[in-house]
Amino acid sequence: MSVEIAGSAELTARLENLASRIDELSDEALIELAEQIVDDAKALCPVDTGSLRRSIRYERDPDGSIVIAAGGGGVVNPRTRREVDYAAYVEFGTGRSPAQPFLQPALEKNLLNLEAVLSGKIEEAVRE
Repeated sequence: MSVEIAGSAELTARLENLASRIDELSDEALIELAEQIVDDAKALCPVDTGSLRRSIRYERDPDGSIVIAAGGGGVVNPRTRREVDYAAYVEFGTGRSPAQPFLQPALEKNLLNLEAVLSGKIEEAVRE
């Protein structure tokens, strides 16, 4: 007696394809998440000249990891004529100025979405 499963070769091929795409799908999910963190941080960022808000972005490190950044990056404050370098002072406060967090709350809000975004990418790939 033998048992043959119809479509098993196709299923095996699809699963192998999915397995080979996991890194790509994870990267897509992290970029999507980084874009949402940036959007939320910009929405939470206090605005005076708007320079700090314009400086919020995500970047790739040479090792490929994604970093959320604020300050620097060529954004110049029109009032001081200097590159934005005060994100940490706004985020954490100083002896004279209270903290106005915008990066940490955006990060915390979106880290909860990581699993949903990644599973959505995998579900999308399975349907392909």
